[in-house]
Parts: sequence; C-alpha cells; structure tokens
Amino acid sequence: MQLSLEQEKELGLYLEDFQKSQTVEDNNVVTTYASFDDNRIKAIEELKKMVSDFLGGSLSIVDFKEKSETMSRTFPHWGFKGFSGQMQLNQYVNNIEDSAKEKNLKEALSVPKSMDEAVAKINTLAEYLTELKTKTDNPKSIPRVNQSFMLSYFWELQAPEIYPVFFGSAKNVLENLGFDFKSQETAGVEFKYFAEIYIAIRSLFEKTKNLNEKHPVWYVEHVLWNQFKKQSVSTGADVEVETKREAPSKIKTARTPDESWIPPIIADLEALALNQETEWTQKRGIKPEKAFETKLRYLFTILGYNVTELGQGKGREPDGIAISTDGHAGYYAIIYDAKAREKDYSIGTGDREITEYIKNKQRELQRQRVDKVSFLIVSSEFTNSPSLENSLKDIYRATRVPVILVKAKDLLDIVNRKLSNADIDHAQLEDLFLETGLLTAEKIVDVLG
Repeated sequence: MQLSLEQEKELGLYLEDFQKSQTVEDNNVVTTYASFDDNRIKAIEELKKMVSDFLGGSLSIVDFKEKSETMSRTFPHWGFKGFSGQMQLNQYVNNIEDSAKEKNLKEALSVPKSMDEAVAKINTLAEYLTELKTKTDNPKSIPRVNQSFMLSYFWELQAPEIYPVFFGSAKNVLENLGFDFKSQETAGVEFKYFAEIYIAIRSLFEKTKNLNEKHPVWYVEHVLWNQFKKQSVSTGADVEVETKREAPSKIKTARTPDESWIPPIIADLEALALNQETEWTQKRGIKPEKAFETKLRYLFTILGYNVTELGQGKGREPDGIAISTDGHAGYYAIIYDAKAREKDYSIGTGDREITEYIKNKQRELQRQRVDKVSFLIVSSEFTNSPSLENSLKDIYRATRVPVILVKAKDLLDIVNRKLSNADIDHAQLEDLFLETGLLTAEKIVDVLG
C-alpha cells in the first residue's frame, strides 16, 4: 500500500491533533489512551476465555451469545454492544435455523493463520448469509452479509493487534482521505485493503514521526477515531457560517457518509433548525419554525413511520407523533418537538410542559395499543449543563418515558444511513430512542454501523 503525498500530509495533521490531547473517550469517560489500552489488556484475558470455551465446545452457541452481550457492556472498550456488533451476533443465533450455523460460526471466529485466510473466512461467511437471505421470507431477520467488524473483533480478543478491528468510523475517515473502498470486489478483499492501509499508516508514523508505541495498531485506531469525532461532530458555529456563506438550501452536509441519500425536500433541515429562512420557506411565505415542524413530518415519513403533525394552532401539543407499525419491531411511538433556535436550546422551565405533553399523548397512544413511547426534541444545538441533565431526569421520573435530544444534522445522518442500507429497519432505529439524553453522532454510528 502506497500512500500519496497528500494523504501523508493529512495523516500527519491527524497525528498532531491527537497528540494535543492523547485521550480516548470510553463509555462517556475521557481517559488517556495508555489507560484505555491497559483496560483492553485487562479485559482480553476473560474475553479470550469466552471465545475459547465456545470454540472448544464447553459453551453453547446460545450461552456464547448471552455471555458476549454481558461482556460487551462490562468491557465496552471496542464498541461491540451496538447494531454492527452484538446485535449481529444476536440475529445470527436467534434467527438462523440452519443446522450448520454453529459450525460455520466457529470456523469463522477462529483466528486466521494469514491475511489470505482472513479474506476467505469473511467471504465464506458472507456467501453463507447471502444464501440464507434468499431462502427466507424475511431477509432482514438474517444478519447483514458483510461481517468484517464482528469477525475482526473476535479475532482481536484471541490475538490482539494481528488484524485491525474493522471499525466503520475508521473506514469513514479513510474514505474522506481518498481511499477507494467501493471498488473492492468482496467483503474479504475490502478488509484486506483496510488492514493494508493500517500497516501503511503505522509505518508512516514510525518512520517520519519516530513513534514507537506499545500498541501500534491501537494507536492508529485512536488517531482515526479522534479525527472521526472531529469530522462528525462540528459545532453549531460552523453550520451558521456555512448557511451565511451560501443559500441555505445548499447547506453542505459532508458529515454524512453519502450526501446523495438525503432527499432534497429535507436538505434544508439544518438551516430551519437555526431558525433561518430558506428558498423553500420564502417561496411559500412560511416562517422557518413552522417549516421545521413540517420538514420533520416529511423526515419521519421518509423513515417509514406513520406520522401525525400537531404543533402550532392546536393548543398545548407537541409538534408530531411518529408511530412504527413495522411488524418486526412491534408498535412504538416517537413523540417529537421541534425547537428552531439560532443558539443552543435549553429546556429551562419547559420540563413541566414536556411532562404534560407526554402524559396526554401516552393515554391516547395506549388506546391505540401503543405502549412503547419516547419523546424526541430536535434542535440545532443543545446547552450542556447540569440543569439540563436534571430536567431530563425529572421528566423521566414523572413519566417513565425517555427524553432524547438530537441535532438536526444528526437526524439527517440517520435518514442517510437508513436509506443507504436496506438492512436497517425500525427495530434497529428504535435502539436510538431508548435512552434519555443527547443522541450523539458516535452513538448513531455505534447503533447503525
């Protein structure tokens, strides 16, 4: 793998940026990367035994799945607990009825002796899953075909740093650097390409920056993760500058993996969240805050929900309700409220109003046999303060309904991922709306891949 001069320059800047803090965020706790790596080393012994017990036959496939779920939360240092990891294993064990599933999984999870064998293992499992999808009436119940992340995670637990874990966040950063993943012919070949890039970056850092890290593969991972967070989570000020510089309907959304999946009708959502006029509002003589509510109705409809817009002119109401009638997810409702703000939104004294919204709508929804409910607040940015956290907790105590805060740009990212990946259904989307607090870009990646 040969890096271009431009790629080497950019990677050098990524390294310098990471070296300013030398920290990693682990389960919402910021720690030094050395401490984070130590936590991984301490966890690996127990995790390795779990895999060994499964491969050796002393742990059944069901017990392996359940123990892995517990371990992924006890030792969350690889981000395996989300949709791309543990949920894939759950689907594999729970939904596949083929008698060969345990044998095939064991063969795939054993550590490859070479990169060519790694390619073969990924491709063989992909072919098996593809075949299963063609034989079932519900293909989405079968795990996604490309299981490079799941397999490389379990290889890592058995033989750390031999093969890099195929993180989607790292792939996104590398694609932004110009690496061509789309032209790789198979999932296995794509993983080999990914691993070769890691080797090239590691060599670059060692030769030009004189780095001699104890865990060099993990170090490359940390540098790329740091850059992913910077690229994914831009500030509200950045968005405001962008909207002032050019027409709001042409807001750049480089944070999303593929701009083309965002339908034009909701492409101005970020500008509306900032309470700014757009071409759409000017043509119709509609205020941005009202347009924001309408565009959220469009957005949830695009995601496949049955949506009722409430909002202005209808008394003390939230702005809308999106109900999932996806048979595989079960009925659940998202009560949403739009807050168009030029600056950060803070609940302030509005927690009583939100509590009232939830209680009123809960009763209506229960009459429709919808018992699972969450409350979503969408804005441009949110004030991070202890008072906000206390307000969210107070609402939850009073209603037992999670209150989720999401930025408009991150909601667009969810649409982008859903439309570009047919395997994502309402059951996976529901996982985004189960925990009170800010729905971050990192969590969206963790859940949706």
